[in-house]
Amino acid sequence: MISAPIHASLQLIANHLWQSSWFALVVAALTLLFRNNQARIRFGLWLGASIKFLVPFSLLVALGSFVGRPQVSVSAPPAIYIAIQQAGQPFVDTASVVRPFAHNSHYTAFIPATLLAIWLMGFTTAIAIWWIRWRRLAALVRHANPLTEGRELAALRELELDAGVTKPIPFLVTSGSMEPGIFGILRPVLLWPEGISGRLSDPQLRSILAHELWHVRRHDNLAAALHMLVEAVFWFHPVVWWVGAQLVDERERACDEQVLQSGNQPDVYAESILQACKFCVEAPLSCVSGVAGSNLNSSSLQRRIVRIMNCQLGSNLKLRGKLTLAALAIGAVAAPIALGIYNSPYVSAQVERTQAAPAAAFDHVTIQPSNPSNTNSSMQIEPGAFTEKNTSLTSLIAFAYGVHEYQVTGMPSWADTEKFDIDATWKETPGTPNVTFGATSSSAISSAGVPPPPPPPPPSAVVPDHLGPGQLQAMLKTLLAERFNLRLTPQSENLPIFELVVASGGSKLTASSLSPATTDAGKSLTIVREKSSFSSGNHELMISNASPGVLADMLSQQLNYQVVDKTGLTGRYDITIHWPQGQSSEETSATLEDQLGLRLEPNQGPVKVLAIDQIERPSAD
Repeated sequence: MISAPIHASLQLIANHLWQSSWFALVVAALTLLFRNNQARIRFGLWLGASIKFLVPFSLLVALGSFVGRPQVSVSAPPAIYIAIQQAGQPFVDTASVVRPFAHNSHYTAFIPATLLAIWLMGFTTAIAIWWIRWRRLAALVRHANPLTEGRELAALRELELDAGVTKPIPFLVTSGSMEPGIFGILRPVLLWPEGISGRLSDPQLRSILAHELWHVRRHDNLAAALHMLVEAVFWFHPVVWWVGAQLVDERERACDEQVLQSGNQPDVYAESILQACKFCVEAPLSCVSGVAGSNLNSSSLQRRIVRIMNCQLGSNLKLRGKLTLAALAIGAVAAPIALGIYNSPYVSAQVERTQAAPAAAFDHVTIQPSNPSNTNSSMQIEPGAFTEKNTSLTSLIAFAYGVHEYQVTGMPSWADTEKFDIDATWKETPGTPNVTFGATSSSAISSAGVPPPPPPPPPSAVVPDHLGPGQLQAMLKTLLAERFNLRLTPQSENLPIFELVVASGGSKLTASSLSPATTDAGKSLTIVREKSSFSSGNHELMISNASPGVLADMLSQQLNYQVVDKTGLTGRYDITIHWPQGQSSEETSATLEDQLGLRLEPNQGPVKVLAIDQIERPSAD
């Protein structure tokens, strides 16, 4: 089985790859648009396509969501759930639930690990090859002799003076048979092969040195090193290698244009490149900028010589083109940030009213570790008193914030394994009714003949109105902050969800036989009964006078994924479902279709989550 975090990670990676690939294709189209302009413009576009692989759009969207994110609304729907369940037994063991419609779960569990191992092998191989070649060049630098005089050094210093370069470039002569090139990023040095000067006339020498000087001025080694990182991380993606080839081509073309614009003769410059290619026997790394462009391919070299001989210099970018590129650059960054701001969770009026009210707190709270032998959970609300027995911290947070437990992320392991008994009191108006959720003992099943109440109610449960709107939840939030030092960040994430829809054969739901009973607050009363059989492993869910949204809410607890009601059914129904323990999501969908004429469709959608930033064991009473 592929876990939810791994499934979400794989989906993020897939989204990033296709987004970056499309971005590279858009850049390719733009380079065609600017094909008659200077090569440095196209080089900048290709460099942007390369850097895009290191900056996912999702990161910019998250930045926009953070900037524009208020607190998430977690208001409850109007239905009141009175749930009844066998003591200590969950609806379905969520640990055995297969993730959304995963086939061949015994094999799919190995897919992420296999993919990671293959990627690591490719990444390590790419880094190792480049590291070996880099160390070999570094050894040449260490053993090279600095040139302190001669026509080569004099020509370089004269070119530096004309270009306004204030920091002289070290001139090193190496015995290696390689093309002249710039080595290093922060402290570049010029590696000059011993013996090549004798093949070059003074004008040819100056043209080669001018070419290398432009590599330093343009910081080409830094750009090439960035793309080497992209190639190492995304070694499996052909688009990355294609972008790299375009970068090298436009990089050399840009330097060629600068050399020619500096007054060097085209025939002299072309001859100097040919002499350098004849002399060298191997090309350095792509992050070592050489006059041959680290590319001894005869066809590309021929095209380059033809461009130089014809003095094909790109035109300068006009104001319209500059504005177009500026708008595209700003849009590429601003659009995903704006999308994140637009999709940031909203704050409902109900939450605003709650936040405006004074902070509510219990008058007295006692928190004790639960008896480890007790497997039953219960919650009881009395006038001025709240009691919860054998509850996990995750369950308490979910109830306080009106979410499901799967919407609480980042909890430490002890928060689910350690249980607590909580007794709290506050001043309350006398004569208000009691509400009890939960079980006292499993023996009550046989003695009373009716299953006892369940653990804490679902997140959409509404507490008695005599507490005031959100009063109990507000007091529980204060309790969690003060006694458990809880700090959390409400977020909205695009995660896998299920949509509850009507199957192709039509709905089999039965209209409710109950009269539309309501509470004192005028809200429809829904009764949920849930049974689990230890001996047969079967489960039964019975819901009376309920909308399909109630069923979706219960399914969310079972599948540990958000289930959204997309049936379009507006009536109220009596629903009964029987199924075995440990069903996968696909099997659950088949059961729903067979018994209710409904089914589950996997999808993606915004899910409100509570990211736990800090939590501690409760302070002593």
